[in-house]
Amino acid sequence: MIINGQSDVKVHLKTKIRQGNDIEDFQFDTDGQLLLKNGALYLRYTEIIDDQTTQVMFKIDDERVRLNRSGETTTKLAFVKSQRVPALYQTPAGQMQIETLTTLLATHFDLANWRGEVDVDYVLYANQQIVGQYEIRLQFSAKSSMLD
Repeated sequence: MIINGQSDVKVHLKTKIRQGNDIEDFQFDTDGQLLLKNGALYLRYTEIIDDQTTQVMFKIDDERVRLNRSGETTTKLAFVKSQRVPALYQTPAGQMQIETLTTLLATHFDLANWRGEVDVDYVLYANQQIVGQYEIRLQFSAKSSMLD
């Protein structure tokens, strides 16, 4: 078993956002780096959408997934199954306290081949009100040096 290591990976991310009667779907493919250190997985990549660059990092360990996004705004979310967890949303106008309630947290990894999947469904709250319902479907796999 791999204890510590690093690999370049291909990242595929699908996100579904429900806010009221509106539903938005996003799909994103990019290259990233996967790091396994002290029993936790770290997946890092850069997301460029509509000329906005965002640095993204997922930290995945036994019972928790953390998502940090930093760019024009900074978001730090934590997902723990069936728990409501405080989070941070930093905008140029100031900091906002938010919370996540994770309704699905599923992971599957094949670390010998540097591949895996993370599924997270959560409800986002701000000021005790539901902002939206989100679904994250994240997949990563080692880049093949012959094809990439």
